[in-house]
Amino acid sequence: MAGVPIHKYFVVLLLLIGLACTHADNIEKSEIDKETLTARSRLFDSMFEDELNLTKYAFERGNEICHKLHDEQVHKNETSEELDNREMLLAACAICVVNRLDPIASRRGDHPDEIPWRKYGFEDIRKVMDQKYEEFYVKIVRQIDEYVKGLTAEEHSRMTAENLKMWSSEIKNASTLAAKDMAFRKYMRFNYFERGV
Repeated sequence: MAGVPIHKYFVVLLLLIGLACTHADNIEKSEIDKETLTARSRLFDSMFEDELNLTKYAFERGNEICHKLHDEQVHKNETSEELDNREMLLAACAICVVNRLDPIASRRGDHPDEIPWRKYGFEDIRKVMDQKYEEFYVKIVRQIDEYVKGLTAEEHSRMTAENLKMWSSEIKNASTLAAKDMAFRKYMRFNYFERGV
């Protein structure tokens, strides 16, 4: 031991310190990645929940229209078989209303399904839904932009940040509500099913 120069111990000590620092850096990076992943999950979960609330609202309004329409057209003294059939008819009617309230649904001319619904406020409900969708997309763009703004310089250079910036821009610059909706659905599908964002 006496023959080993002290500087070799110093070199070994420096190597150990370097290894410890490198390991600590990896732990810190891992914690940052977990935080980023958690924040991104919250972002997408929030968007998904807001979209579900829109759909729920549309179904509630659709059910109101369908009940009014059905109550006007059907006798009050229904048999149990007719009641079962009524529930199926109301559910199918509500789905049709929701589909016609979707921003992607064609808005040109009179759709035959919509004509009887108009008596029960379908056009007013559509206007409210369109306004809710507009607000929804403004909120999404704001959330994405805030999320991206909060990323580190290194995270900004990753594909995830680029995808999110592109997504925000595509929704923001879409000229119609239908185009905004298609951009939103494309990226949500990409995130949840293809794990690309």
